Amino acid sequence: MQEPREEGDGEESQATPTPWKPNEDFLKILVGMGISRVAAEKALFYTDNRSADLAAAWLFENSDADLDTSLAAEAGDQMDDSYGDAYKMAFVVNTSLDMGTGKLASQVAHAAIGMHRLLLQNENKYGEMVLNWSEYGETKIVLKGNSTQHLVDLERKALQLGLPTYLVQDAGRTQIAPGSTTVLCIMGRLDLVDQVTGTLKLLS
Repeated sequence: MQEPREEGDGEESQATPTPWKPNEDFLKILVGMGISRVAAEKALFYTDNRSADLAAAWLFENSDADLDTSLAAEAGDQMDDSYGDAYKMAFVVNTSLDMGTGKLASQVAHAAIGMHRLLLQNENKYGEMVLNWSEYGETKIVLKGNSTQHLVDLERKALQLGLPTYLVQDAGRTQIAPGSTTVLCIMGRLDLVDQVTGTLKLLS
């Protein structure tokens, strides 16, 4: 079993949300493929404007999603066209451990369950965050971390922004040494999480 470390005592930052805009180059590529502008914008939003290919893959994997209603219409007046109430859960994997696919997947799952439990245990503080996250697609993204120290540094930065974090440390029964730091989970508003993880590459 895992021996996770839970953090997240700071108050969430009250910084003004940064207005979200689609990457125009990626948008043109998607529209050129015959995808509607509304669907293209939605795909870019849920894949963090990373690439046209990633957005196209999201559309393929979410073919049953509502692709006719714009993001602004979905969000309503609460978002004030800034998408400031949209949240995501980011997982940063310690790639220095060279975990196998199954091991890596189990560690991310541990992080997700641990974070969700942490949020529910602090319902008064994080209840609205969980509701908004659920309402706007339960966005999750898995990223590459360089080392244990890298994950620790990212966690410290997240905590300074008032974001809840969950750091997983493995019991060491398979593949890796006991106490190894495997995955960092960060939860929060899109623009705040991006201040911590925005420069990291997707885990492929």
